Amino acid sequence: MQKSSVMFDTNFSGRILQLTEALDFGDAVSNQVVALDQMFKGLGLQSQIYSKWHHQSVGQYRRNLEELDIQDNDVLIVHFAGYSEHVMQAYHTKRCTKICVYHNITPHSFFEKGTDLYKFCLMGREQLREIAPSFDYFWGDSEYNLQEIIDLGVSPDRCSLVPIIVDAPESAAAVRASRNREPGHWLFLGRVAANKGQVDLVQMFAEMHESSPQVAARLSIVGGFNPQDPYYQKLLATIKKYKVEHLVDITGKVPDEAISNHFGKAFVYVSLSRHEGFGVPLIEATLHGLPVVGLHNTAIGETLGVKDNPLDSIGKLKAEIARLARDEAAYRNLVEFQRRNTERFTSDAVRKRVVDALRKVLPAAKRFTTVSIIICTYNRADLLERCLDYLQYQTNQNFEVVVVNGPSNDGTDAVLERYKDRIKIGSNPQRNLAISRNIGIDLADGDLLAFIDDDALPFDDWVETLLEEFNRRPLTLGALGGPAYYAGTLRYQSEDIGINKFAEAKVNIDSREIGENGWERSLLGTNTCFSAEAVRAVNGFDEQFDYFLDESELCFRMRQAGYLIAYRPDLHLRHEFAQSHNRGGRYNYNWFTICKNTAYFIAAYSGLKGAELKKYLDRRMQSERIAPLAAAQRAGEIEGDEYDRHLEAIRSGVEQGLKDAADFPKTRKLKKGTGRFEVFTGAAGYPLVGCDTPRLHVCIVTKEFPPFSGSGGIGTLYYHLASELLLMGHQVTVVTPGGRDFVYRCGRFSVRHVPPITNVTDTLGSTGFVNNLNWGLTALRAVAELHAEHRIDVIESALWDTEALPIALLPKHERPPVVVRLVTPFPVAARLNGWQVPPREADLFLTGETTLIEHADLVVPISESIAKTIETEHGVRRDARWRQSHCGIAYWPFFDAQNGYSALEDSAGKPLKISEDMKFVLFVGRLEGRKGVGTLLDAAKRFLAHDTDAHLVLAGRDIENWTERAKDVLGASLMQRVHFLGSVDDQLREKLLHAAHCVAFPSQYESFGLVPLEAFVHGKPVIASRAGAIPEVVGDGQSGLLFEAGNSTELADQVLRVLTDKTLHARLSNGARAQIRKFSSRNSAIRAVNAYVALAREREDARGAHEDIKSAVKV
Repeated sequence: MQKSSVMFDTNFSGRILQLTEALDFGDAVSNQVVALDQMFKGLGLQSQIYSKWHHQSVGQYRRNLEELDIQDNDVLIVHFAGYSEHVMQAYHTKRCTKICVYHNITPHSFFEKGTDLYKFCLMGREQLREIAPSFDYFWGDSEYNLQEIIDLGVSPDRCSLVPIIVDAPESAAAVRASRNREPGHWLFLGRVAANKGQVDLVQMFAEMHESSPQVAARLSIVGGFNPQDPYYQKLLATIKKYKVEHLVDITGKVPDEAISNHFGKAFVYVSLSRHEGFGVPLIEATLHGLPVVGLHNTAIGETLGVKDNPLDSIGKLKAEIARLARDEAAYRNLVEFQRRNTERFTSDAVRKRVVDALRKVLPAAKRFTTVSIIICTYNRADLLERCLDYLQYQTNQNFEVVVVNGPSNDGTDAVLERYKDRIKIGSNPQRNLAISRNIGIDLADGDLLAFIDDDALPFDDWVETLLEEFNRRPLTLGALGGPAYYAGTLRYQSEDIGINKFAEAKVNIDSREIGENGWERSLLGTNTCFSAEAVRAVNGFDEQFDYFLDESELCFRMRQAGYLIAYRPDLHLRHEFAQSHNRGGRYNYNWFTICKNTAYFIAAYSGLKGAELKKYLDRRMQSERIAPLAAAQRAGEIEGDEYDRHLEAIRSGVEQGLKDAADFPKTRKLKKGTGRFEVFTGAAGYPLVGCDTPRLHVCIVTKEFPPFSGSGGIGTLYYHLASELLLMGHQVTVVTPGGRDFVYRCGRFSVRHVPPITNVTDTLGSTGFVNNLNWGLTALRAVAELHAEHRIDVIESALWDTEALPIALLPKHERPPVVVRLVTPFPVAARLNGWQVPPREADLFLTGETTLIEHADLVVPISESIAKTIETEHGVRRDARWRQSHCGIAYWPFFDAQNGYSALEDSAGKPLKISEDMKFVLFVGRLEGRKGVGTLLDAAKRFLAHDTDAHLVLAGRDIENWTERAKDVLGASLMQRVHFLGSVDDQLREKLLHAAHCVAFPSQYESFGLVPLEAFVHGKPVIASRAGAIPEVVGDGQSGLLFEAGNSTELADQVLRVLTDKTLHARLSNGARAQIRKFSSRNSAIRAVNAYVALAREREDARGAHEDIKSAVKV
């Protein structure tokens, strides 16, 4: 393919799909379709032609229309030259960028009423009027054609002139040079039809022949005809009437070479066509050296390049033909003028026009370079600060942050003060989200305006993904959204969302349904980005929507204005769905606002009016809002007065929404920013995905990974690590045991459940180690399969159960690097738990752990204490592979709106005998001796007796019958303030930690101890034993108080200090919050990524050295 001389620099990654009813051979429109296809490909764009019908000689250029699979980032170019029976059905409901190339439809009035041509043209023009609003842009062969489109109400800004490409055929030069032209020989090309004016042409020819036979000696009419056509019959009658049968030749359709012969013989090309949208033969004649004399109506004068002194009458045409016959210089001058005019229609010239037209449709490279991130907040200072903290890690720093504060009174102002030099700050005295969002738009200066809730965390590549996607899609893109991981889980809150004119939502809609049956795309408000130009063009958010349906209505309105609303599956963030004034719990929502805005939306868009509208709303409210609340009341989940309050809010909300609809839409003209784009500077000090390192695929081999498999300290460690690695932009796969082969996928995260296979047996009776070995071999097979599917960069596994031992034993150059995290080793666990393990079995466990450590590429002790323990127990010494790294967890709590944020209830929703108002000491974990439960109960005798307001709460599985044993330790009186809750779910655990006064952690040994970190998340002081790694986590006198393990008197004294000294409690609480930031999951993940990248570099260096050795040996 000849390289294009016109550069078109774009990052557009979609396809250009041309649609035409039929791709024919030799037809001007079909030739244009094929030429454009080649041109698009020459510009580096993906291009394809689809048609219903085709001529066999052009079959290689196209695909069947039935194979068309339209994506929303495609550009459809629909060629429209008559009524479309099939193409219209293929595309009209699809949501993508659409260009209509209008080749003109002959007015039906030219044809006899009732004929096929009359019907075809009439239906075509009616269809054009109907479909025009569905197109985003229009291309026309001529300004005349475009004017017809503009007359239908289309803005001229959406129209582009793209003439028919008419390159000179190879035969044209020879024809131009020939001297065989016959004086007085007239030529006209075109099918015989009323709009072509052949009858008038014959009449003019006959009249001139009578007066000047040498000027009008012969007329050739070249083109097909229908013998039954009334106009053809009229043409024959006219020829007979003027007795010029011997002078006029109607050839019918002829092959291309015959047309060249006609061009070579004729003296002049004469056209009296009464309607042309372009007129390709006019240019073809000129390219063959034949002067053209045509009646300058419709597009003919434009095509011939005539601006002054048009030939707009029969008399002028006769005079011009006569002048050319007698004045050789005038003949040559006209030929030269018209030859220069044809240069406008060469491939190179039209390519420039196409590029100009495409620039209206496709973004130039890096058209979008900056993003304004707008955060609207109200009384969620901690969450806002967390969101701002995480924004510093974005891989693309070309963004600013605009925070719009509602009437907050919780310390939000203090957060804004700390960030004032890095962000723009707006204020809204009303609790109205739409108003706040519009204020944010007023202050924003980015090319893109991205909205994120204060309780959300964007993935580190969020800004980069936004810019990438807007730069690779057509300029019709108005808004873009993506999925959100829900409330501290690795599952989606929602993915693609559909909405219709009745405000009905379809969560996780199949994208193929968008555009069908009234469904349009809506976006999740916390993960939505708009083109700044587009959102200002539609005047932003409707300020009637103080909360709920605000972004859905804007998306709906933008779609009606012609903008596309798109979804990208890897535009990720985490949304904690935090408590707010609109959302207080499972049933405690702002029903007034929700129902008000629902009624407002439906009244605005549904088309329902009056009693019909009211009846519909009543039915909707009953089924969607009232019925679930009534069921909750019957089940005892809400009281009668709460139900009545919600019911009144629903009814009054609907009434208000209907009143407000009278003023729809409540929008205003938005400002175009402040004129100052203020970059939010970041402080990321580790390898960023896409900047310093490619996206890594980290495989975690673990038996514990809640909630997908077993729970425990290792599972918690890896859950938080995986979550952060995902936020940082990496891919994570967990390999874990399961009852069946099953892969769970959610974005860049997946869990591969693998049933353990028995590969090894031990006739001497070793079961525990052999079970571990069998699982390790099973995991090896699963990892090998996974690596073949998607290259693994790092394998992570813990020392416990030596799950990665078979993998580590492979030669290092045949497997990915293995990272082993040192946790409590088997010998220590056996001693602490009093396990009676046969010496041979114990030796197998010890040898397996030692071997795994020796063969790992990286050894990560999770504490200094555990590093020393391993050295002692296993007789190993640290080397360069050892890199100590504390565990980390997210420094914020995980609450679930469906389960409330504070009410302490059991799994059935029944209130516990304790409440958030009580002053209680909390223990969480398994109830067993090694966890110090006995020490705690002994201490409780003292601190409960001294502080009669205090309670003790123990939450965890009781595996040693401490519930009964406590009665003997404490006595009946104190037992009234001791509460054994048994196992609790994660949500109740969070609420207990949040409500506790302090947390007791009296373990005899911990390789790290995650419970103190979980307490620190809620700002709770921890009274902990001075054992194992605990002093590394709990700063004595800073985030908690320490005591000697097993010393119940010292434990009681420390608990009493925290219970009775408010100043100390406040200081330790502040220290707890500071400590969790130090031990955050992000910091832990940063250390991990630094280690992974270093491993990768070491592997590359080793591989390079190995290749050098191989080369040397070869030489």
